[in-house]
Amino acid sequence: MFIQLRPHRHNQDLLTEKILDVIRSTNVLRSAQAKYRFLDEFIYHIMRNKMKMGASQTSFAVKTHLVALTANEAGRIARSFPMVMMANATAAAAVDEFIMTYKALGELDREYAWFRPTLTAIATELMSAVAWGVKFRAYLGASVSAADALSDAYMINEFFMLGDTSIAKGLLAMVGANVAWQAIIVYVQTQGLKKKKWRTMLFEMLTVVTFVKPGIDAHRVASGAEQAPGAAFGPLAEMIYTKGGELAFEAIPGLVLQLVALLNTEEKSRIAIASILVSTASTALTATTMFWDWDTDPGNRKESADW
Repeated sequence: MFIQLRPHRHNQDLLTEKILDVIRSTNVLRSAQAKYRFLDEFIYHIMRNKMKMGASQTSFAVKTHLVALTANEAGRIARSFPMVMMANATAAAAVDEFIMTYKALGELDREYAWFRPTLTAIATELMSAVAWGVKFRAYLGASVSAADALSDAYMINEFFMLGDTSIAKGLLAMVGANVAWQAIIVYVQTQGLKKKKWRTMLFEMLTVVTFVKPGIDAHRVASGAEQAPGAAFGPLAEMIYTKGGELAFEAIPGLVLQLVALLNTEEKSRIAIASILVSTASTALTATTMFWDWDTDPGNRKESADW
C-alpha cells in the first residue's frame, strides 16, 4: 500500500483515485470501506503525512464512536498522526498511542485484526522516510551528547589550567566511567554475534569513543531495527542501558560537580555557565527519552501486564 500510494502524496486527485483503486482491489479494505465510508479519507491523510501545527488540538476533540464517525472527523484524526510519530521512538509505540487516544480507532482495532499491523507498517516506512522523524531525533540526540562531551572536555582543561585539579580529575573520572560502561555494553552485546563479530565490535567501540553512540542507538530504535542474531539484547534495551549509564556515571554527577565548582568561584565564567546549561539539556533529554521510550513500548507494557 505504501509503495503504491506514497509517491502520489503531492497530487490530491491522483492520490484519492489510487487509494480507491487499492481499496477496491483488497478484500478486507473493500468490506471495511462498505461499512465505514470514511476509510478512504483516513488513509488519504495518513499517506500525505502533512505536519500541520494545531492539528492535534482539533483532533483531540473528536470523541465520536466508530459507528457515528464522519469522514471529516476521520480526516482530523489522521492529520494528528505526524505529531504522534514525532513524540515516539518506534512505529509500534506511535500507533499504540494513536489508537488509544481515539475511541473510534480503538473500536476499529478490536473489530479488524489487520488495522494495527497495517498502520504500524505504514508508520515504520514514514518514520524512516521523513526528515523530521527519525533523523531529527537521532541527530538531536547525537548533537547534544557530542556538545556535552566537548563542553566537559573544555571544562576539564580549564580546571587544569586554573590549578583546580581535583574538579578536573573528578570530571575526567566521570567521563571515563561512562565510556567504560558503554564499552562493556558493546562487548556484551557483540559477544554472541553470528556474523562480523569483530568488525561490528570495532565500529561500536568507535561510536563510544567519539560520543555519538546515543544518537546511533536512537536511530536504530526509531527506524525499527531488529535484534541481530546472537546479540545479547534488542536496540531498545541497549539504548536504555547506554542512557542509564550516561545518567549515572557522567551526566548527573558531572552536572552537580560543575555546579559546586561554579558556586565556589567568585567570578562566574560565561563558558562555565554555558557548559552547565549544555549538561543540563543533555541530562534532561537523556532522562526523558529513556523513560518515555521504555514506558511507551507496547511490548514492555504487555510483559508487565502478563506479569
